[in-house]
Amino acid sequence: MPNFQLMRRKFQTAGMTHAIFLSLPITLFAVFYVYPIVSTFNLSLHSWDGFSPTPKYVGLRNYVVLLHQSRFYHAVLNNISWLVFLLLGPTSLGLLLAALLDRGMKGESVFRVLFFLPFTIPAVAVAAIWRWMYEPTSGLLTTILQSVGLGGLAQNWLGDPSIVNFALMGSMLWWTTGFAFLVFFAGLRNIPVEYIEAARIEGATPWQVFWKVSFPLLWPSTIVVLGMAAVDAMRLFDIVWAMTNGGPAYASEVLATQMYDTAFGRFEMGRASAISVYLLVIAGLIIMPYIHQLAKRVQDAEAE
Repeated sequence: MPNFQLMRRKFQTAGMTHAIFLSLPITLFAVFYVYPIVSTFNLSLHSWDGFSPTPKYVGLRNYVVLLHQSRFYHAVLNNISWLVFLLLGPTSLGLLLAALLDRGMKGESVFRVLFFLPFTIPAVAVAAIWRWMYEPTSGLLTTILQSVGLGGLAQNWLGDPSIVNFALMGSMLWWTTGFAFLVFFAGLRNIPVEYIEAARIEGATPWQVFWKVSFPLLWPSTIVVLGMAAVDAMRLFDIVWAMTNGGPAYASEVLATQMYDTAFGRFEMGRASAISVYLLVIAGLIIMPYIHQLAKRVQDAEAE
């Protein structure tokens, strides 16, 4: 009996210790994650200009109004377009660069720095660089086209609603490919050399070695890159706002820029909060099942 009481006392002490150590992260999670979400949802049920002492309760009206605005649907479609682009563009180019550099090119260290360097530049600086490059009269891109006799192809890159999103995606490709490159390159270098050598001994071509051996073993790296790309597509704000402010005529607007403009440009805090709730729901519906499926594939591959 004394032994049982001693064991129970030890378990209680261990439980108290665990509770003490868990209290800090749980408190931080509640304060910085749970509370802002609950507060934002509560604000979305009100009409408030940010200055009035008491917000006016309007229920779900902010959500209903947004569902009747074409501007809101256009922003959602832009986010989806960015999702597709970021999943395919920087990911594919980063994988290609990593595969080429993994073959032992001369000056490998220099190329590694050059490929990753753009990703270290802040978004506002990237926006400033590419706004200069896209300047319609004296920008670098227009100057290059004119110098090779293709001046007729020069466009108002950031002022034409039909091409502004493609121009933004070009700058985003230059900026974010370095991250995908670094993750894939590290993944390729972590593949056991014995697997590669065994495939070469069997007579596999370089393409077969990559596609049949290296690429399947890159699933952990792929999950990281694609997961970050999906998150970036949903929270996209800085480079769009810094380059176009969501224009021209809302052509490049995404949900985050619309939320910012609604809150601090129109002072409709409740409606801006409703946009953020929609963004959270859309991001959850898109990202979580995707990451779950990719993680399941990795577990299945490791089990084999």
